[in-house]
Amino acid sequence: MISIPDALLGMLDAEAERRRTSRSALLQNAARRELGLVQRSRDSLLADLDELSRDWAGPVDVVALIRADREREI
Repeated sequence: MISIPDALLGMLDAEAERRRTSRSALLQNAARRELGLVQRSRDSLLADLDELSRDWAGPVDVVALIRADREREI
C-alpha cells in the first residue's frame, strides 16, 4: 500500500480521465518510465521530433543571442 496526498491523487485522477485510462494504469506507466523500463520505438521518437520541429524558427544567430544576454546583465 502507498500513501498519496489528496491533491496529488486528484491530479492523477484528472490525468487518467483525460487519457481515458485508469489511475492504476497511469501509475504503472509512470513507474516503468521512472525505472527506465520503457523503451520507445524509433517511429514514436521521430514523430515527437517532427512535432517539436514544426515550431522551430530556423537557424539562430548565436552571437546576437550572447550579445543580447551580456547587455541585459549590465
